[in-house]
Formats: sequence, C-alpha cells, structure tokens
Amino acid sequence: MRSLQTILIALFISLMLSACGGGSSTESTETASNPQDETIVSNDGETAGNTNDTGTPADNGSQDNSGSGSTEETTDPTPTPVAPPVSSVTNPTPAPSTGSDTSGSTETPVEEAAPVTEEEAAPVVEETVTRGAPVLLTANISGEDVLLSWNNDNSDPDGGYDVWIDELDMGTDRTAATSATITGLDLGVRHCFKIESRYVEASEFYVSNEMCTEAQAAANEAPTISGTPETSVDVGSAYSFTPSADDADGDDLSFSVANLPFWASFNTNTGALTGTPAAQDVGDYNNIRITVTDGTDDVTLAAFSIRVNTVEVAAATGSMSLRWTAPSTRIDGTPLSLADIDGYTIYVGTSQSNLQMYVDVNRGDISSYTIDDIELGNYYVAISAYDLSGRASELSNVVMKSVN
Repeated sequence: MRSLQTILIALFISLMLSACGGGSSTESTETASNPQDETIVSNDGETAGNTNDTGTPADNGSQDNSGSGSTEETTDPTPTPVAPPVSSVTNPTPAPSTGSDTSGSTETPVEEAAPVTEEEAAPVVEETVTRGAPVLLTANISGEDVLLSWNNDNSDPDGGYDVWIDELDMGTDRTAATSATITGLDLGVRHCFKIESRYVEASEFYVSNEMCTEAQAAANEAPTISGTPETSVDVGSAYSFTPSADDADGDDLSFSVANLPFWASFNTNTGALTGTPAAQDVGDYNNIRITVTDGTDDVTLAAFSIRVNTVEVAAATGSMSLRWTAPSTRIDGTPLSLADIDGYTIYVGTSQSNLQMYVDVNRGDISSYTIDDIELGNYYVAISAYDLSGRASELSNVVMKSVN
C-alpha cells in the first residue's frame, strides 16, 4: 500500500512540475544544497520534495517504498524548516502512523463536523393513535335518571365523548369520562342512547352500539283524606262522621278503621263512622284511625278520640186529678157539717197496702184536687177528712189512678 502511495505522489509531483514549465526530474539520494530550497509537506507529515529558484525540482534521491514506514534523507548543513501539518481528518482520533512518510502528497482540508446532541441523536418515535367507536355497556333507569356507562379499547378521543339520545347528538352532554347521568327525560316513553368518540384533530367521529330503556309506568298518585270529627257525644245521642277522600288517578278507594268503639259501626266504602252510645257506653275511646287506600298507597287521617258523656235525664211526670164527696157524719154517727171540716189528706201508694200521705189540702170547702209533677206510672189513692179540732176520719175507699 505504501509503495502505491509513493508512486501516486511521484506522479502528482511530475504533473506539477510539468505545469510549471520544468524539465524532467532527476532522482537522487541527496538533497540540493541551494539555501533557497522550500520543503512541501503533505498532510500526513511526509516530505514531498524540493524546488530551486528556477523551478527545477531538486533531486531528493530515491525513496524507500518497501512499506517499512521510514524515508532516507541526505545531510544538509542548513536544515530547512518544516511547515506544520494541516489536519484533514474528520475523526477526532487520528489513525496511528508507522513512521515518517516523505511521499509529498497534499490533501484538501475537511471542515470538522459539529458535535451532535443527545436529543438530536435520539431516534424520533411517532406516537401510534388508534381510533374507533366506544362500546356502550349499560343504560339503566335509576329513579328519575338514566345511568350510562361505556368503554373504549382505542385511544382516548381528544374531543371527548358525545351522548346521542334518540338519534340526536347532545353536544351539551360532552364528557371526557366513560359514564354519564342523564336527567330531565320523560321516562314514560322509550329512549335510545349511543356514545360518539370525537377525534377532533383527525376530524373523525365514531358512534357506539345502541341501547334503549323501556317506557316506565306513570308514578301512582296517593289518595288524600281529610275531615274533623266530633270528639264527644252524649248518651242517647247519635254520632256520625264521614271523611272526605279523593284520588288524582281516579282509582277506586276503600277505607278501614282501627280502634272502632264497640257502640259504633263503620262503612268501608265511604269511611263513615256512626252509632248511638247508651248509658253503659260512657267513657273515652282513643286513637281512632281511619285509613283510605287506592290499592297502591295508603293514607291515614290524624288519630282522634270520642268521649261519651253521661246525661242526667229527669223522669217523665204527669198529673193526677182527684174528685171526692165530703163526709156527712162522724165515725160515731153524729152529723158533720161542712163548716166543721177543716181540710183533707190525700194518700198515694204503689200498692193498696203501702199508702203514704202525699199532700195535705188545707181547705174543707173543696171536693177536688190535682196532683202535678208526679212520675208516670200506676198509683193507688185514698182520702181522709179532718175537722177543726184536728180529728181525722177513716180513709175513703181506695182507687187506682194511672199517670201517663
């Protein structure tokens, strides 16, 4: 390799001399002694040759092309300075040289490349984005809301998700989550839902599968019940209370009662509580509760109490009219004038053997009398006369009188 390089360098020098008008070179093993000779140095530090003032190349002698890396030179009393080598190696670490090379070759310097940073040297990895539709998993009714959930095996859409309701794109429901709560729908009708993945940067949108909810039956309206029952009743008086009840749905209503007084009755069709307490029913009847139902919901009127009051009833009375004939003789048979009679005593009893004085009529000149305010019933009556001296006659005959 060294021999080939030496030959090429020699050929290059010959071409240079020819271009300068010089004659053929004479090879020598000695260096010319002309003090004005100039040494041309190659980039690798080897001597290329000498040129005198006339442009005729000096005889540098023969070179060793054996590849040993060394070059023989003749002794010059005045050494010619050697120019510093010009680097043409782009590699910061030059290849080691095995010796001095005097081939005289000249190479064009190459500008050293700027160092490469770690960020510039690192390979650029383009992010892989997969786009596709989500999968709608659930669409369940919860109270008055619809709960949706979905997943997406593709890349998350940069524009989030849109909820489609009944084929309408509800942009106001846009979300980055994978679930949504839909409110304000009329659940009495059927609704269908889809989810749209919005890849806005790529202007691509993908719609999921569809799921629907079935129409829900309208919520039942509970009935209403009202009314203010009387809280007391007298013995022997009629009691009656019927509550007011209504149902917005028009459902048939029925009634029930708790703690019904035993003297009263109850109508399950109207809710009426009626009855007439007797004397033995005197007392308090508490926590009476009337309930109405439409078959779905029950509503109970506020609990109430009824007090049965004792009533003092005056006994029924009447009048008893009596008439008699004044006696004309005394017990001993002597005559008795009306002027000698001072008054009469009336005896009344419930039996003939139990007659008691009832009233004293302090007048001898009358022969009739009416007893007022006597209780109704049957009575036995007899009369006795007494004179001015207070002596009484025997009882008259006994008669029965009815007061009604």
